Amino acid sequence: MRPAYTVATVRAAEERLLAQQSEPDQLMWLAAAAVADTASVMLEAQPGAVLILAGSGGNGGDGLYAGAELASRGVSVHALVPERCHDTALAAFREAGGSVFPADALPSGSALLIDAIAGLGSARGLSGTALSLYEQAVASGVPVLAVDMPTGIDADTGVVAPDTVEADVTITFGSPRMGHALAAECGQVVVSDLKLPGGVPSFAETLADLDEPTGFIAHEPTIASPWEWTAGELALPGGRATRPWPVGCTGPIANPTPGAHSDKYSGGVVALAAGSDTYPGAGILCATAAVRATPSMVRFIDDNTITSLLPELVCHPDVPSSGRAQAWVVGPGRGTDSAAATELRKVLAQGLPTILDADALTLLARNTSLRRTVAEHPLTILTPHEGEFTRLYKATFSTAPSAAWGEALRELAEELNSIILLKGRLTRVTAPGQPIYSFNAGHSFAATPGSGDVLSGVLGAVIAQLSAATSSPSPAEIITEVLHAGAIHAHAAAIAAETPDGFAPCSASQIAAAIPQAIARLLNAER
Repeated sequence: MRPAYTVATVRAAEERLLAQQSEPDQLMWLAAAAVADTASVMLEAQPGAVLILAGSGGNGGDGLYAGAELASRGVSVHALVPERCHDTALAAFREAGGSVFPADALPSGSALLIDAIAGLGSARGLSGTALSLYEQAVASGVPVLAVDMPTGIDADTGVVAPDTVEADVTITFGSPRMGHALAAECGQVVVSDLKLPGGVPSFAETLADLDEPTGFIAHEPTIASPWEWTAGELALPGGRATRPWPVGCTGPIANPTPGAHSDKYSGGVVALAAGSDTYPGAGILCATAAVRATPSMVRFIDDNTITSLLPELVCHPDVPSSGRAQAWVVGPGRGTDSAAATELRKVLAQGLPTILDADALTLLARNTSLRRTVAEHPLTILTPHEGEFTRLYKATFSTAPSAAWGEALRELAEELNSIILLKGRLTRVTAPGQPIYSFNAGHSFAATPGSGDVLSGVLGAVIAQLSAATSSPSPAEIITEVLHAGAIHAHAAAIAAETPDGFAPCSASQIAAAIPQAIARLLNAER
């Protein structure tokens, strides 16, 4: 995991390093070299010309110095430059053979656009000629590399402005900013830890010395990018920029493989209250995922009908007769009537780790008493998508959440005393008193009906495993396993989408079927 810092901490670190330069723009040249190296790797997949959108400040200087470096390597480089810009960087750019671009049409043969407009001051979107060129590039399929932060994304809050740059890759320095942990528009985040000569602490070391991180980001796309990635590291000349964090996880993934003395209970039993006559598929998908994610028993609250599809399930007519379990999942396709609310109360009354998804979240949004019960529960994990999160937040605070998802996540987690997994391509997780954690799946193949039911089944199995192994897991340990479940789900979706002819849409049942391979992939990645 990479720690994520606030803009104030990043600027303080920059000031400290700038004061230790032995020559002007030394730190900027280091940043520019990392940008140029990243651009070179992206150009290997599709060679051609580079267009730089340069801003008036230091970010524009990074971009222009990077353009000078690329031009010196024989790349055709153009730049859109404002009237006021970093003069020394512009002079270096021109001297290296870069071309200042006056027109409003994309240069012929463009193969990469570099957004070097605003960096940390990027809360406003594009406008004018820069917006026109960006839109032309996107329409032509030209990849986008952002320097530090895509223009239009608030580097602290991740709030996305109108006409924001959506980057394929973002190169940043030292460590991620909070905006990288909160905005999927950053794409693949690459970190370059800049280090001045003479024993000066690196950018990352300086950040760590100044302040505690406010969040963490793990970003390892589950599908290979068109650019060359090797062993979790961007294959750059000189190896300047790396992604050293694990595959979508915060640490070695929990190993569900049975040991010599394991039995059907030892890995942690999960119980599911999922599916209904109206939505039987939700229960099937949730149960299939749980069965695929654990060697241990999976209990299911229903009649025995489902065992014709999943004979491994142990069915029970109701919650009181369900027997011992280490974790519960409630809600996928379960309904929102009074019977479903009563069942949810019975599950919560057991005080066991409980995942609330789908219909259970709707019940919470409708019922103040249930929200109070959840807040008093020792461990609940809520798994909303953005629409469900917004409804629950409105019900809890009588107002809509702000566009700053990080702030809203913390508020709701504190109010409901729950871990919240806000699911999407960029998954964000937090708990009371904890930082925000996030990971980017690198694809959206999980955006299909029933995929959330699969995730809840995986999460239930993983949390049951943790509860069986540890009597009193810490919040950090629980969040780690929540992230592991998300990583399993993201990799399973990538596996399900892959065909001999390339990637294609997949279904939730295919994602559930791919869970064992996803677990194997993650386990092998940690060796």
